[in-house]
Amino acid sequence: MFEHSAYQELLARYQQAQQQASSCMFRHPWRSMAETLKQLAQQAEHYSHADVYGSGALINDLEDDIAALLGKPAALFLPSGTLAQPLALRIHADARQQTGVALHATSHLLLHEQQGMEHLWGLTAQRVGAADRPILSADLTALSAAQVATIAALVVELPAREIGGQLPPWEDLCQQAQWAKQQGIAVHIDGARLWQCPGFYQRSLADIAALADSVYVSLYKDLGGISGAILAADADFIATAKIWARRAGGNLASVYPLVLAAQQGLQFYLGSMTTAVAYAQRLAVALSDISQLVINPMPPQAAMFHLHIPIPPQQLLALVVDYAEQHGILLLPPSRSQQRDCSCCEITIGTATMAHAPQFWAHHLQQCLAPALNLQGESSC
Repeated sequence: MFEHSAYQELLARYQQAQQQASSCMFRHPWRSMAETLKQLAQQAEHYSHADVYGSGALINDLEDDIAALLGKPAALFLPSGTLAQPLALRIHADARQQTGVALHATSHLLLHEQQGMEHLWGLTAQRVGAADRPILSADLTALSAAQVATIAALVVELPAREIGGQLPPWEDLCQQAQWAKQQGIAVHIDGARLWQCPGFYQRSLADIAALADSVYVSLYKDLGGISGAILAADADFIATAKIWARRAGGNLASVYPLVLAAQQGLQFYLGSMTTAVAYAQRLAVALSDISQLVINPMPPQAAMFHLHIPIPPQQLLALVVDYAEQHGILLLPPSRSQQRDCSCCEITIGTATMAHAPQFWAHHLQQCLAPALNLQGESSC
């Protein structure tokens, strides 16, 4: 697909351009490590002591605040979603004496965790539904009795990242939860980007989380934090999760920088999520005027969408880097696609994006891509 050393050189130039750009079409404004630590130092002045192995006002306040946002009795800070999710599913599996987990074919648990749910946690994946759309209630009712009998938990990813942030309709989501309850199956929400969902569903985080027995949320993806995750559920579940976290090495001596960054993210960015969803829809309309671009989904349903561009990934990256170096405007992240002639760029709406009108981004993206798209003719991806 590309020449490795040349691509690595482009990535290095991209990172430099990202740091120097005055405007960026995705996520929040870039901050250096030094800037981040200075802000965290100011936040830390509100606390006299760091957390110690999961205890202390600093970390417990964050857990309580997010538990309240999600309408759950209790919550637990964990260093990553890669730990939080299979840990939760293991608890559901033990409670139901089954190892099956029903999930979407593009779930993070399947694509990005080196089969950890099977090798480390003894769970068995059962793919449900079509790969290019969210799981629907019809996919669940179509399962055979033998398949259902092996399932301990249903994972619902809201929104589904690998398919552009698609979401099932609210009524269908409620039907999925009701089906699981009738079958004695737990519902777990993969909410890495759950913060984006109230804008689409026009319901609170607590209303959405009420459909599930356990919920995972990320503390860095939309909140601009450093790392970390929260697992929320009832008190007994979280008590068991603390035991599993200790077993798995997730109960760290102190994580106060991560907690402070998460607190800042909640303060700075959570309130803008609904606005970001509406902005994503307007931006998609503006970008749709650029010939040959395909937006998935159209219209966007969350504060994100995928742009499919008929330009090879290395060529596209070179265009984006050149434009950023010349104009101080960073337009796209590196392609997520591995296709030879097509790139897929994930656009996540943040405060950096919303600093300009959608037409600003459409104009500059048109200028950036025009030479290559003219050469590409009418090909599409």
